[in-house]
Amino acid sequence: MDRTFTRIGARLVHMRVAGKPDNPALIMLHASPASSIALVGLMRALADDFYLIAPDTPGNGQSDPMLEDSPTMADYAAAVQALVETLGLSDIAVYGTHTGAHIAIEWAKTMPGKFRAMILDGVALLDAQMRQEFLENYAPPQTPQPDGAQFHWAWQFMRDQMIFFPHYKKDLDHLRPGGTFDAQVLHMLTLDVLNALETYHLPYEAVFRQDVLASAQQAAAPTLVLTSDDGPIESGMEPLVAALPTAQTAQTSGADAQKAAAIAKFLSDLKD
Repeated sequence: MDRTFTRIGARLVHMRVAGKPDNPALIMLHASPASSIALVGLMRALADDFYLIAPDTPGNGQSDPMLEDSPTMADYAAAVQALVETLGLSDIAVYGTHTGAHIAIEWAKTMPGKFRAMILDGVALLDAQMRQEFLENYAPPQTPQPDGAQFHWAWQFMRDQMIFFPHYKKDLDHLRPGGTFDAQVLHMLTLDVLNALETYHLPYEAVFRQDVLASAQQAAAPTLVLTSDDGPIESGMEPLVAALPTAQTAQTSGADAQKAAAIAKFLSDLKD
């Protein structure tokens, strides 16, 4: 697996790349507030069959933030399209998880025909009231503090997401089914948050401002919706499947090998 940067105008974009360039291209979009490092396991499981490009979302990981003060989901979709054009890619498919899935849906809506299929892995199906609540509470803006309080905040922010949903409601009613505390993953995600401390919240806010079901109704690309009981938003995808013009589902355990098998089968079947 390689890591590289490319320039798009004033911004540098960091990405992880795996697989042979003559294989079918698959753009992979990660969740917030992480970076493409969170996709490494799935990329390894897919690398024999695909050419994989996993950029860090603008303002996350090592990618420069957007130029807009308050970027929309359409802005993030346009940023991915600009990357695809800069890399000279064509006949691509896209995989998105959490924030990445929201970007993929908006990309299909605002720029139809730019990719041949999408795989959605966890979409936040929030009503208007919940979107407003999440805007106010889920991802508070942060800045470096004289006493270093941001270091403990970042660890606690990611730790609570592993155990509760939403993370700021720490009671039995909001305990995540199957929530786990993995110290290595927690360390990795905490570093990602700290690295993007002053911009980590912007992709979250774009998600919470998006009416994702309304966007999905206009996302005409063939779609695979992955479901599992492995996370807080990976189940209950029926409204999303109903909204999408062309969609099918695949149930997995959440393990990378099972996800990779479902993705490979879906994209292979499209060619038949």
